[in-house]
Amino acid sequence: MSFPYRSLFLFEADTATIFEVKRLDIQSKNPSHLYFWLYFDNASGQLSQLDFEDMSTEAGEHLREFTQGQLRFNTTEGTFSPTEGGSTLHLRTITPPTLPAALETALFAFFA
Repeated sequence: MSFPYRSLFLFEADTATIFEVKRLDIQSKNPSHLYFWLYFDNASGQLSQLDFEDMSTEAGEHLREFTQGQLRFNTTEGTFSPTEGGSTLHLRTITPPTLPAALETALFAFFA
């Protein structure tokens, strides 16, 4: 199953990819029905949703807080610090945020 979407943010590391998409096929005033932050484990091919909690921006740095961790980013790089310990993931900001074919396939399978 495919559906129209817009990729809003895309961050890559050697081991994982984090991205946000907006579904364009859903009519809702509730942002949680439209916007999705997802974590793709490159080794396993596993895609999981990050549970959004809060966001802020200060001096050109963006912060997104999730149950699973904290994402800080700017126009060129970012970091994801897992809540449950583990290593901080150093990310490259990809612009424009066009999803590679493997990620798009995983996205469509996730929502099927």
